[in-house]
Amino acid sequence: MPKLKNKAFLGIVYSISYKFLFSLAFVCYFPSAIQSKTLSEKEKPLFLSNLNIEGLNVIKIKPGKFTMGAPKMAPRAEPFEGLRTVEITKTFYLAETEVTQAMWSRHMKVNPSRFQSPSLPVEGITWQEAMEFCNELNLKKDQFDLPNKMIFRLPSEAEWEYAARASSKTTFFFGEDSEKLTNYAWITDNSEGSSKSVGLLSPNKWGLLDIYGNVREWCLDGYGPRPSGTLIDPMLSWQNMDKVTRGGSWDSCEACCKTAKRMNYGKGYQSSDIGFRLAIGYPFPEMIEK
Repeated sequence: MPKLKNKAFLGIVYSISYKFLFSLAFVCYFPSAIQSKTLSEKEKPLFLSNLNIEGLNVIKIKPGKFTMGAPKMAPRAEPFEGLRTVEITKTFYLAETEVTQAMWSRHMKVNPSRFQSPSLPVEGITWQEAMEFCNELNLKKDQFDLPNKMIFRLPSEAEWEYAARASSKTTFFFGEDSEKLTNYAWITDNSEGSSKSVGLLSPNKWGLLDIYGNVREWCLDGYGPRPSGTLIDPMLSWQNMDKVTRGGSWDSCEACCKTAKRMNYGKGYQSSDIGFRLAIGYPFPEMIEK
């Protein structure tokens, strides 16, 4: 019996040694298999919380549901600014600040801004020129580590308001007291008649700066009435020649900076209080040429 036990013990030792030597040989001859497993385990998340685009911090905005628009609108205004339930089903990114003249000038031949300084938001640009800037970045997209199939573009109006609200349900993202607006925005009361360097005032809860004031911000949408019912990933009135701006400007009163407030201008319109904020996201079907 002792001999049988010894044989069994030796068999176990032999089996373990054989498996160890086989594993060692496998690693030596097929290191890529082990490496690929290690890389997959350490693979970066699908959506990073922030992207750095030439020094511009671009913030991840998670999907969610919110109420867009303002309550108690007059009957004539209700189709344009009344309350709508909106569902954002896809992650997108929105720049922490408006696009500066420094960034604009790296990609565009002419800086049309009235108030000139690298740290100021670019202004005096048309909707078409803002789109051209995004297209310039997309031509160089391989230089940037964007999530798969995302592009540089303007935000949709729904994306803009969703990010501006940052889960708030009040008139302004900080509440109802308009006297606090100058803590967050350059408007007529504190701008001294010009735009200011981006990022100097307080952000909203999601980290976005200058959402109100400084320069109005072009959105993708055309200006028109909104459909009733729940809107899912809306980008509306694409063919409309009048385009939407949001957020108010250095030349605005408090009422023009309300989160739900919409303004509209022709896509070739220029003004020293209109600029834009860069978005990174999936293209809307309307943007894709048939």
